[in-house]
Amino acid sequence: MDASPNKTSILSGKLTGIEAYLSPSSQLPRLSDEQLKSLEENFQKNRNPSDLDITIIAAEIELKETAVRRWFEHRLARWRQQQGLPPNSVSIK
Repeated sequence: MDASPNKTSILSGKLTGIEAYLSPSSQLPRLSDEQLKSLEENFQKNRNPSDLDITIIAAEIELKETAVRRWFEHRLARWRQQQGLPPNSVSIK
């Protein structure tokens, strides 16, 4: 993500180069069971899909690319929290 000056780090409350910024969950689209299953399966295969992967997934489950990208951002943040990692770590070792 870009380091926009109007976004602050969740951890420090200060502006940083890497931002952990997510849109409110209320802005996520309602998903059918099939769409959710497909997204979860894709997340298990690849937590950080490329732009091309996002395009393909969106076409397969008939969602906008922005909605798929946002879902992956939220899902990755939740996964990181479950793993005890910072919300936006640079690398996972």
